[in-house]
Amino acid sequence: MSRRSAIRAERVVVPQAPEEGLSVGYLLGRARASLLSALDARLERFELTGMQFAVLKHVADGSARTAAELCRFMQYDTGAMTRILDRLEERGMVRRERSREDRRTVVLRIAPAGRTQLPRLAAVASRVLEAHLTGFSAAEVTALKGYLGRMIENGQVEGDNEVSPAGNNT
Repeated sequence: MSRRSAIRAERVVVPQAPEEGLSVGYLLGRARASLLSALDARLERFELTGMQFAVLKHVADGSARTAAELCRFMQYDTGAMTRILDRLEERGMVRRERSREDRRTVVLRIAPAGRTQLPRLAAVASRVLEAHLTGFSAAEVTALKGYLGRMIENGQVEGDNEVSPAGNNT
């Protein structure tokens, strides 16, 4: 008996949500994955990923000033965030600097190359989002934003994801 015949490939079954009970969480997760996948594909020519773009955007707009704030704000793990920041720093898009107020703190700043690229990257991200919203009326987009905003607020009330505008957990 050969080794090949002794090992049987198990059939992998991807769980599907039942049609009647499609979970809101499942759909939100799929929508997020679809957006990030499309964004990754479109940012390939810039040699960036969707997550790297998001980090660059949050540093530029002041949503987060440190790696720890980015991790909390984006719900991302510290090791992965360090690797993202390393890549962005190697490409001259962000800088790490010691805080003037507290030398123990390393603050993030957008570098000139990042500031130059950001408008182009934001335009790509905007086109990806627009493509995902094709066929939605303006009223539907407004309603969707309202629903998602309310979900976030509800989560903050519950303490699930309390994040201040600066990206700090409160």
